Amino acid sequence: MGKMRAHVWLVGAVLCLCADPATASEPQVSPSEPTADFLFGRPRGHVALWGGWQMARADSDIHDFFNRTLTVDGGDFDSFVFGVDVGISLSRRVDVVFGLEVNRASASSEYRDYVDDGNLPITQDTTLTVVPLTGGVKLYLTPRGREVSRYAFLPSKVRVYAGGSGGGVWYRLEQRGDFVDFVDLSIFTSTFRSSGWGLEAQGYGGVEVSLGLRWSVAFEGRYVWATAGLGDDYVRFEPIDLSGMRIKAGVHVSF
Repeated sequence: MGKMRAHVWLVGAVLCLCADPATASEPQVSPSEPTADFLFGRPRGHVALWGGWQMARADSDIHDFFNRTLTVDGGDFDSFVFGVDVGISLSRRVDVVFGLEVNRASASSEYRDYVDDGNLPITQDTTLTVVPLTGGVKLYLTPRGREVSRYAFLPSKVRVYAGGSGGGVWYRLEQRGDFVDFVDLSIFTSTFRSSGWGLEAQGYGGVEVSLGLRWSVAFEGRYVWATAGLGDDYVRFEPIDLSGMRIKAGVHVSF
């Protein structure tokens, strides 16, 4: 009988262990216990990759000349824009942000009022590349998150911000093709180029939406004011207007 009791107790113990192994290996969580993840402290900064569309203002006499003489108008200088930002947190609501952007617009055209000897269009290709390098301040108009203890930080789901920046802008304007000499109306093949640096200022506002603790997507509107002097191939023209409106979207990673 003693051996039988021992066997019964042994079988019962084994059945209890096999019935719910998670009970023995995992702690039970109360329904009221918070399960949200958190960061160990407020983020020190972020890196952002952008893509968007620039609508060029094209308000300078070189643009007027293109529009009047060639089949090129201001909308032909609209283009995709790509960029990267690096932000360093200064306080709970203020970042200093450094940015690099690139946009390139191309247009094929012909003279409006002239054709060649075979009554064919006189054609050329115009390309404008613009690369701004800027630094500025980004202000969060709503809290980035909340600190629930000395070390724990919970990012806000939605964050609204505005900012401004300034710096330098490099550009390159190039035209390749056939052109009319307005002195004797002869046609020649050539390439005209101009490149250099100018000054740029930007103002912007947007919203960030969290995808997780460190990842978020952002949507932004930005206006750019920029001009730069033209080179010897365009010596009679005033500085080229590089201003415009940008609509952008990007991915932010906090660190």
